[in-house]
Amino acid sequence: MKGGRTSLRERCARLRSLASLGATARRGQTIIFLVMLVVILAFVVLWNFDVHKILFVKAKSQNAGDAAAVAAARWQGITLNLIGNLNVAQAVAISDMLALDPLTNNFPAARAIAELEARLCLVGPMVGLIASQQAAKNNGVHENRDFTQRLREHARDVRRNYDDPDNGYRPPYVNGSGGQSCWQDYADMLDVAWQQGVVAGPENTRRYSDYIHYNHWLLEPDFYRAIATDNWCWFLHNAMRLLEDYDDHDDWDPLPRLRETSPINSEVFSLELNKYRRLESIPQLRTPGDLDDLVDELEDFAGQRIEDETAYVTADWYCYRLSSWLPWEQTLPTNFPFAGPIKAHYNYTGADAAARVEIDADRLTPGSETAAVTWTAAAKPLGYLDGMVPPNQYGLVLPAFHEVRLIPVDSARLSEAGYYDVAWRNHIEKHLPEYVDEGRGKLRVGCWYCRQLMKWETDAWRKGGLRWLSKYDFLCDQPGSGGSTGGTKRGH
Repeated sequence: MKGGRTSLRERCARLRSLASLGATARRGQTIIFLVMLVVILAFVVLWNFDVHKILFVKAKSQNAGDAAAVAAARWQGITLNLIGNLNVAQAVAISDMLALDPLTNNFPAARAIAELEARLCLVGPMVGLIASQQAAKNNGVHENRDFTQRLREHARDVRRNYDDPDNGYRPPYVNGSGGQSCWQDYADMLDVAWQQGVVAGPENTRRYSDYIHYNHWLLEPDFYRAIATDNWCWFLHNAMRLLEDYDDHDDWDPLPRLRETSPINSEVFSLELNKYRRLESIPQLRTPGDLDDLVDELEDFAGQRIEDETAYVTADWYCYRLSSWLPWEQTLPTNFPFAGPIKAHYNYTGADAAARVEIDADRLTPGSETAAVTWTAAAKPLGYLDGMVPPNQYGLVLPAFHEVRLIPVDSARLSEAGYYDVAWRNHIEKHLPEYVDEGRGKLRVGCWYCRQLMKWETDAWRKGGLRWLSKYDFLCDQPGSGGSTGGTKRGH
């Protein structure tokens, strides 16, 4: 440098240095951009993988649930046909004895047949339970340990408590000449089912010691859903008095219990049957002509004449339970999307099978929780008598079932008990009794239903709802604003 001036060489060197720094900065920005792009692409790939996995798991659960329901319903139909054939055989045995001695009242063959029918009411549905598990497994679904544990606990309860004379459970039949109860046999069948692993929970299970009716708001899932969503319109249309008058847990009525002391149906995949002592006393037979038509049906199946006096002999006749085998239109939920008329010879509810499959789909996307995929399917045995007559036309079970169909879940004979909805069953079995007796302090934070009751117990929340209704109750008159119709409450 001379005279304070920079030489040309130094200037060029400085320019080259500045250019090098700029290129380095640009390369650093490019690397950062590329890293961000790689991260975004990685998230997209993982998200796409998770979506496809959930769709795959959903398809698998659907196939497994449908197969399980169909397998169980098929065994219901098989069992109903066996019982129907035994009813015919019993009519023949009684008629033949009457033909030999019109004054006789001794029908040993009829008693043996009736005991066999009693066994079938338990054994047939239990075989259906085992068959439904194998059908689900054939579709690639593995054991659900929660379902297995629940069935295992029930088998233990049957073995320990059902034989206790203090419980008063009269067994459907006795085992052997010693007059032993059948409850140990029943527990053995349950043990076989859970030891093989439960994949598809029998959703329409009804235990003999279970809740019998649901006119108690704590046993109504819609009550909890309305609390969770601040659905004041639901309270307006269903439980306004409760919202206005509730003070604390002492206001709840006692929880109802069912004690079916003389059961004849299986708790799992029930056939929904009753026993009547005489054919003439079957309630579906409203006129003497109906009884004559039933005798004609028995003669057609038997291929021989049935003595008229058979209708008045005391025996055990297995019949369709009048309160369960109803026209479908009488049992469908409000606004049920049933397209087209129901064929008259298929227009009956009654025995059906519902199976619940739950599969966890683990996600790879960071921050995503495991997705629980649930599928509930229902199926029903169907058939008809000659002349396209519904099988329950005359009340007596006859061998009329020849096919099985999947049916909409909400058209099945299901209660809200949701026996294999483990969270719900734990709530109503373990949490509710303590809450009703001792109050809010017994509710569990980890239970979603308990958290809704904690919200319900907040006086300010209930008063807020009443204030909203006092101003905006007119909005609840809009279609669809006053309940839970128009959709399904189960995962299907």
